[in-house]
Amino acid sequence: MNFIQLEYFRKVMECGSVTEAARRLFITQPAVSKQLRLLEKELNCRLFRRSGNRLVPTPAGEFLHQRADALLGAFHNLPAELRSFVGDISGPLRIGCGPYTSGAVVPELITELMRRHPRIEPSVQERDSFLEDLRDGSLDIMFGVQGYESGHLLYVPMYRNRLILICSVLSPIAQCREITPELLTAEPFLAHSYDSIRSTIFRKMPYLEKNRFRIESRYTTTLISYVQRNLGFSIIPDYYLGSLPPGIAVPPFDTGCEVETGFLVNPARPFSPPLRAMITLVREKYGCPPDNME
Repeated sequence: MNFIQLEYFRKVMECGSVTEAARRLFITQPAVSKQLRLLEKELNCRLFRRSGNRLVPTPAGEFLHQRADALLGAFHNLPAELRSFVGDISGPLRIGCGPYTSGAVVPELITELMRRHPRIEPSVQERDSFLEDLRDGSLDIMFGVQGYESGHLLYVPMYRNRLILICSVLSPIAQCREITPELLTAEPFLAHSYDSIRSTIFRKMPYLEKNRFRIESRYTTTLISYVQRNLGFSIIPDYYLGSLPPGIAVPPFDTGCEVETGFLVNPARPFSPPLRAMITLVREKYGCPPDNME
């Protein structure tokens, strides 16, 4: 068995087809088929079965795929690992992040990371979730995660934020000297659809579940837009305080709610030197993660 065979095998797993795998590898289809036959002969087991026009992995193929990912990851990281011994940390760092951390957290981290290690090549993608990208190795780290309980990926908390109540300056809530549950249940509640925020609010303020939801949004900026137009009130993380538009009031009301924000990595894959450098930087800035992360 050799790394070429494992690379070909992994590409067939990804494509479900020898022909498509060969096209993406820029080699001939017989060359891929030959290496797969040699690999199956050496391991004395079938790695794929045919289902229609696709190749589907056998249980042995699934097992080998898990091991091949770790072996190939370590193999490809080896040159960068060796350079890191002399302080030359270089190579790609693929970062995913949510909409807030993309603008407020990650730029500062990347600036300091590249000041320390100019040969690191970061790339950033912004969207709601990158879980599959972390699992398959096309992403190294994801920032802006607010809680994660599955055992496949490692969630590391970074900081906590209070949740604050916002309303329009024209809202009855803004005019009231004392905000009571009765007052809040009488007004439309614009809910955050992100489960960690929503469930935290309902644990502390269960009476809000009775409100009629006029809108549920994943994006805090969307909720702020509706609040600005006096279509209801909302409860959002306090890191938006500095960017609230005109017409928004923040009454003196303690929600008693906090949310935790952190990052995700895949512990089943070897951490590249650029990823370890980023983790070190996060540890210094936020007091995390634990020492056994690396």
